[in-house]
Amino acid sequence: MGSTLQPAGSTCTIINEEPTYAMLPPFSKGYLQEKIEYALKMPKIVSVLLPDGSTIVRLLKQLAMTSAIRVDEKVANYFWQYKAEVSFDMWPSSISRGLEAPIPFLSADKSQGPGRRHSLNPFPPGMKPGFLRRPDVIIVKNAATRWPGRGTIDRDGAPHADNMLRLVEVKFPGDDWGPGQENAYQTIAGDYKNRMTVIDVSDCNGELKKVPVPVPLPAPKTDDEKQRQRAPIRTVKPIPEPAWYEEWWSWAERHGEEAAEAVAPVWDAIHRGYSYVSAETSAFLHQHAPWIFTAGRWIADKASDAWVWVDEKGKELYRYTTAQLKAGWDEIVRQTDMTWELLKQIDWAQVGMTIVKALAVIVVVVAAVAIIIVLAEALVAILAALIAIIATAGAEALAGLALALGVTAVASAG
Repeated sequence: MGSTLQPAGSTCTIINEEPTYAMLPPFSKGYLQEKIEYALKMPKIVSVLLPDGSTIVRLLKQLAMTSAIRVDEKVANYFWQYKAEVSFDMWPSSISRGLEAPIPFLSADKSQGPGRRHSLNPFPPGMKPGFLRRPDVIIVKNAATRWPGRGTIDRDGAPHADNMLRLVEVKFPGDDWGPGQENAYQTIAGDYKNRMTVIDVSDCNGELKKVPVPVPLPAPKTDDEKQRQRAPIRTVKPIPEPAWYEEWWSWAERHGEEAAEAVAPVWDAIHRGYSYVSAETSAFLHQHAPWIFTAGRWIADKASDAWVWVDEKGKELYRYTTAQLKAGWDEIVRQTDMTWELLKQIDWAQVGMTIVKALAVIVVVVAAVAIIIVLAEALVAILAALIAIIATAGAEALAGLALALGVTAVASAG
């Protein structure tokens, strides 16, 4: 039982629901088709240039689908029927406490109690290395309840009603099950023949499997050029032109050996180049984070309790007070479940998609894992500054900044 999609060009693509598992609920087919269709317009791979000069190659289609769903979630304050990449605790003792159901990690912000959203940290505090799983999509029974699990208690022991309607795994061309992945997802779903759907996105013309011929990157578009791909965002009031993907998502398909054309980190634009960002993003960064377009570094100004960006001649170009960084960091943590340990491991970050409701989607590479962060636009510059400070500051200065931000050392990755 499949549905035909019509992505860009003449590619004929079919999504097949594997008969071993449950079929999608009828109301979900159109929504997921929409997200898969936009993901298929993204290149298969992109080379990412890391600060040490090395490159890694990452799949983008999965990231594109996750980002489109994650933005919908955030716009709806996470009262949304579809939840992208929920992290589940697979540690045996945790599963037994959840009546044999792996327990989803919830946000570290406990101010909203048991009704808070799922954690957005891909390495949530408290996880055991090797015992974490993140299915592509969880469809819940009741969107008015944020709980995404089928178990009846959370990791704090608070009670919940079973709210998992379906676990959905999407396999794009070239994507296969990892070691133990299928069994783990069956465990999360429980009655997997009724609760789990596996979608195989196949390409009947073989277009998606063809190796593309690299093309020159286009110059950044001017403000009046609006032809980029747009992803629909679901809100009570429709948004006319809600979201667009950055040019590098559509044009930067590369092989690992073409390292010279790898995508650059947004926080080091002057050294790595910024031709991969659109005119809108470039204008936004010039206004809110002009320092990234000038060679220099962040230094601590202890006399004024601030961090200052100075160019190669020692001239001050921009500054944040410690109070501003702390306020920004606190809000970043609230919106994304970021931890200091996770922030320190970010190798690379790039603005990927922006929507008119003042949100930005940032693709972040942490320990060679590409993940999605959805953040208010106003916080992008502070996040970029913190990444750059960590990348260039000494250990003593970083320890002082961590103390000023009120950071507690919590291991968040493994």
